[in-house]
Amino acid sequence: MPHSEWHWDQGPIGRLVKTGYITLRREIEQMLRPVGLTHTQWSALGVILHFPGITPSQLEQILMIERPSVTSLMNGLESRGLIVRRSSPEDGRSKQIFLTDAGKKLAEETQHFAVVLEERVKQGMTEDEFETLRSLLIKLVKIFGQP
Repeated sequence: MPHSEWHWDQGPIGRLVKTGYITLRREIEQMLRPVGLTHTQWSALGVILHFPGITPSQLEQILMIERPSVTSLMNGLESRGLIVRRSSPEDGRSKQIFLTDAGKKLAEETQHFAVVLEERVKQGMTEDEFETLRSLLIKLVKIFGQP
């Protein structure tokens, strides 16, 4: 069978969505490398910044990662002094996650990376195209009843 050239821009919509996501993720990872964060760590810090006291199960849902990954993520952030876990006042068995001063500082210093990346995307398309892309991605997620 002759070898044919692969074209990333052809094929099923799922592959295109994944390719788009990976492209954006690689860009954000380049911005994060100098501050020593992974994409998932950065995302977690941003979520905790906006939702102090969030629980691991809530973080699992928002970040769309499995429980063992949340535990590993929290262990890493805690060992770097970026978060603390405290028992919930309502249920001592449940933990809540808070940023330390260092974690808050890092989250605040890097939260604009999302805006920078979005501006780069906007440079490559019209405002109408950007809004259409955004609304179609939202519609795609809703079709499957997610998240």
